[in-house]
Parts: sequence; C-alpha cells; structure tokens
Amino acid sequence: MKTLIKFLLFAPALLVLSSCQDVVQIKLDQGSKLYVIDAFVNNLRGVQTIKVVTNDTYFSNREAPPVVGAVVVLKDLTASKQFAFADAGNGKYQYTVTGIDTLARIDHQYELDVTIDGVTYTSLTVQKRTAVVDSISTVYDDGTSNFGKPEKPFYRCGLWAKDKVDNIADYYWIKTFRNDTLFDGSGDINICIDGTGGPVTDAQLDSVFFTPPSIFLGFKKYYAHDSCKVEVHSLSHDTYFFFLQAQNQINNGGLFATTPENVKSNIVTPKDAKTKAIGWFNMATVATKRIGIH
Repeated sequence: MKTLIKFLLFAPALLVLSSCQDVVQIKLDQGSKLYVIDAFVNNLRGVQTIKVVTNDTYFSNREAPPVVGAVVVLKDLTASKQFAFADAGNGKYQYTVTGIDTLARIDHQYELDVTIDGVTYTSLTVQKRTAVVDSISTVYDDGTSNFGKPEKPFYRCGLWAKDKVDNIADYYWIKTFRNDTLFDGSGDINICIDGTGGPVTDAQLDSVFFTPPSIFLGFKKYYAHDSCKVEVHSLSHDTYFFFLQAQNQINNGGLFATTPENVKSNIVTPKDAKTKAIGWFNMATVATKRIGIH
C-alpha cells in the first residue's frame, strides 16, 4: 500500500515535457494543503490502524507529515457502539482488539469521524462478507524453468478459495505475505470480483473456486523454510473501483499513457472547512490461511 498512499499524496512540484529536440521544465505551484486519511479496518484481532497525514510533493523522499492530535472515532451504527482510536505517533491512530471480540461485523454500517482542529471529516461504509479459503498449494521449481542462468530452487504458491454464488457480487482484495512480510510492490494490487474477472450468478453449485489470475498470489517465489500466508479481504463495491482506478493510475506510463486523473475519495469534507480531506474508508471481513514451505 505504500505506493498507493504515495499516489494519494501526489502534489507535483515539477512537470517535465520532452520531445525529440527539446526538454521544457515548467515550475508548478505546490498546491493546497490536504489531509489524507487511510482507513482500512478489518475484523482481525490485534492492532487496527488508521493513518492521518498531510500531503507532500510527489518527488519528496520523506514520509508524509503526520497529523498530530486528531480525534479518530469509528462508529458501528448498527450496534450503536463506538471505538476511539488513540494517537500512536507518526500519523497512526490505533485501537487494539483483544480476546474473542471484534469491532467489525458483516452487514453492519459504519461511520468514521476524524476531527482535526475542530473540523470533523466523515465517511460511511457497510462491511461485506468474504470468501472461504480452503488451502494453499505449492509447486516446486528446480530453478531451470526460466530462460538464462539457472537460479536457486523455489516454490510457487496457489490459492484455493470459494466464492458463494448468488445474486450478490462479492469484491475481494487478496493480500499475500512471505514470512509475515506483505508483498506490496508498485501496482501489485490483487483484486477480483467473485474470485474471477466478473460477477458469477449462474453456477449450479452453492459456491465456486476462484480462478486465475487471482489464485497465483502475485506470481511470487518462496524458498525452503519460508511461510506463505494469504488474507482475502472483503471490499465494498466502491472500494473495489477505487482500487481499480488507483491501480490504473499507478501503472499509467509509457508511449500510450493517458492523462492522469484524481483518484476518488469517500471522505466527506464539511463545506465550511478551510482544508480538504481525501482518502478512503473500508471495513473488511478477512479469511486467512498460512502454510510452511518444506
């Protein structure tokens, strides 16, 4: 997600236009100050984190400046509960879920309130169901399958998961980990609808297996004694298309690149606010599985 957050913070300082003969540099304004809210909360136990920062120039090498002293509250409107996230520093606001409880439940409606300097920015979403993860398979490669110099033997991992078939489209974000480290490369956002490329409504079975390319887990390599973990996060309809647009913009380059466009935001800024907030809020149900590589 680092690349995605960097994209959300985009405020270009310099535009370089090149042709066959000339290079023209045009200095642009830095742009207005923005608050950026990254709020992807789920039903897993442990620490839940919402990040609140301000925008920076796209080519800056530093971390985005954090917002200090915000009041971050997550409200379960269905159950009439609320959860206050504490300022943990560096723009991170956290709530620790312990025991058997969870702050995220399927089909509940949630409201996020982030108050900065007396101004409250809000967002609404509904938590969706996730898939059923059956297993993770492995395929051994002795390192000679690729063209060129042989490499160290490795394994490929594949996901076996089932989507419930009915008239409701399910949107998923498949997160892949090696030894608890998330694969988070540029444009590497593994999302799908019903585990395939589109809604599945006419199957004869109650559920159907996911299909390629979603099951290939980003085509990553694993080695002996590694672990592979997969998390299937549910997404709202709007969150899926937010990811799709962001992915297209991240990978937008080359000869046939299109004009960059602003990525959508579901954070609502009050009309009288001096500073606008952008970002995204999603509540996820998560199915997970882990295996050791032998």
